[in-house]
Amino acid sequence: MTALGCPRIDDAASYVLRAMPDGEWEAYEEHVARCPACAEKVAELRFVADALLTAVPQLSAPPPVRDRVMAVVRAESELLRAAGQGADRPAPVQPSRRRRPWSLRPLPAIALACGALAIGIGGGALLYGGDSGVAPRTVVAQVAAPGATARVRVSADSAKLEVSGLPQPPPGRVYQVWLHRGGARTPPLPTDALFSVSHDGHASVDVPGDLHGVDAVLVTDEPLGGSRRPTRAPVIRATLA
Repeated sequence: MTALGCPRIDDAASYVLRAMPDGEWEAYEEHVARCPACAEKVAELRFVADALLTAVPQLSAPPPVRDRVMAVVRAESELLRAAGQGADRPAPVQPSRRRRPWSLRPLPAIALACGALAIGIGGGALLYGGDSGVAPRTVVAQVAAPGATARVRVSADSAKLEVSGLPQPPPGRVYQVWLHRGGARTPPLPTDALFSVSHDGHASVDVPGDLHGVDAVLVTDEPLGGSRRPTRAPVIRATLA
């Protein structure tokens, strides 16, 4: 321990985002159970992440937007790590300086990351999304996770996936949406719709791509960044046709 807290407190952001490599997430989870400082930071960051996931629908941003946002997030993370312990804390007020009526504490890296993603993804939705004006139909999906539910709201050539009670993806992995056309031997087509869920298992995700001829929307958990072919069996299957 240091005067500013545990030396591992900066790992809390990666832990909440489940962005740690295999094995490290479980080790840090055990550490959090023993460390009050890290447990307090995890609770703080998890509240921010859950609030953003609940307040902003998880939409699929265009690849250029997502690449720019993630480049900023990675750069900010590297700068914070290079600055060392306590870099996200405000500098002490000098006695000779006039105190401002209020001041803002810099947001932790997780808040900056989630906020940037929300802004970038929301902007992408405004540029690339639209309302078809057609009354939607709702398709109840099959979900492999016990107690979880999912549905797809379909309107003309657009669709939105809504899930509830879905567990967090395994450490180092993320949920990915796929579109299936054709027979059983035809592999599903990947989309850039990658998402996680809030602390209570909720998410709302726009399904990208042309839905003409799509007979099913699938969801699998994949390595961070997504896959070109599914590496695991679907956890969600919504049959549209």
